[in-house]
Amino acid sequence: MRVFVTGGTGLIGSAVVAELLGNGHTVLALARSDASALVAEAAGAEPLRGGLADLDILRAGVAQADGVIHLAFANDFSSPDALAKAVAEESAALAALGEELVGSDRPFVTVSGTPYAPDRASTEADPLPTDGPVGGRGRAVTAVLGLAARGVRSTAVRMPRTVHNQ
Repeated sequence: MRVFVTGGTGLIGSAVVAELLGNGHTVLALARSDASALVAEAAGAEPLRGGLADLDILRAGVAQADGVIHLAFANDFSSPDALAKAVAEESAALAALGEELVGSDRPFVTVSGTPYAPDRASTEADPLPTDGPVGGRGRAVTAVLGLAARGVRSTAVRMPRTVHNQ
């Protein structure tokens, strides 16, 4: 299977790419810089230059793949505005990826963090805020899962906050 991976040179993505390649799949990895492209190539993946904001590049990646795994996120937590921009960018990217997959029965896996809940573990039963980064990412994940009704084998993986080396 040929898999298009966003975020394939990141902390989680590099492990996912290695696992895919180790199991006989080929990987087309989105690379937003020349350095990331070199890392993808060194890992055995084919780089596709672009970022999450490059919706035409994302569509081209989907067109070349049997399935998609989305792992990329800007991870700019420097200000509320920067985080809101990252969430909006990811939401638009997920919508573009998903629309390209509609009716194809190809798999689409999206990965994001779990919501923050002070002093306890958060669960999927926690209500999503209507605004803010948790609500924005939660709505994007819900939209991806909704693509199942439109012929996309969609899955969401929610990672605990500890996977980000924090």
